Amino acid sequence: MFVSTDFLAIHYGVDDTIAKFFVDREPPANNLYWHKKLLYLRFEPGFLFLPLIADLFYKAGVSRSQILSEEFIQLMEAIGHISALEETKKITQREAVEQCHELAAKVCLDPEYLTSLGAYFNNDPGNLFQEFTTGFNALHRGDLFLYSICALSVKPGYYQHLVRVWFALISSLLLQDDAEDIDADKKNNDENAFLESGLDSAGMDKITLLVKNNLQYISTLNKTMAAKLDKQMVEMFNKPFFQQHYNQH
Repeated sequence: MFVSTDFLAIHYGVDDTIAKFFVDREPPANNLYWHKKLLYLRFEPGFLFLPLIADLFYKAGVSRSQILSEEFIQLMEAIGHISALEETKKITQREAVEQCHELAAKVCLDPEYLTSLGAYFNNDPGNLFQEFTTGFNALHRGDLFLYSICALSVKPGYYQHLVRVWFALISSLLLQDDAEDIDADKKNNDENAFLESGLDSAGMDKITLLVKNNLQYISTLNKTMAAKLDKQMVEMFNKPFFQQHYNQH
């Protein structure tokens, strides 16, 4: 089964043109993120987020022509390759950031945003992104893709809105991924937001509030997507394996 245009449009409310673009796109060559993948999209958070974030950016006011431009899409794809190199330990985290920064600088339409990104990845206090972070390190393992926003031109001060949209979507998707991987991540000592929360009532309250705020924000742009993510979250929390972990604490 493959991800279809109708599936994205009906279940997530994705704009038809944007959905078709990603469904029809060929996997980029020599890109570790799509290594041995025959289709561009898969039913996995790391691939679904591409058309979903594109749709949210479009509904946040960025032109469709910008979102579907080769400058933006190819930058996202290149960042995907770099993130895969980091994940497979072929390069360090610092090297990944430096490579993404260098790529983004070539197409950057707002030097101030790029500077703010550098401050964020250097953990400088008071950076632009600090107020939007989730409180869970595990939910920021996709932050390299924030560099892709460099290829978009928006009105002054509007990048903060796109960053907030970004964090709301990606943290929601990564939570679903983490819920499925609790056992494996615990065994392999990998990052996982639920393990990071302690799997206790205080940690779960924090995650529940994060999800609530995320979905409320997403619903201002795409109610269908917010409803679908909400349904997935409810199903996730009700799964026996997850309840088992939670009830042990």
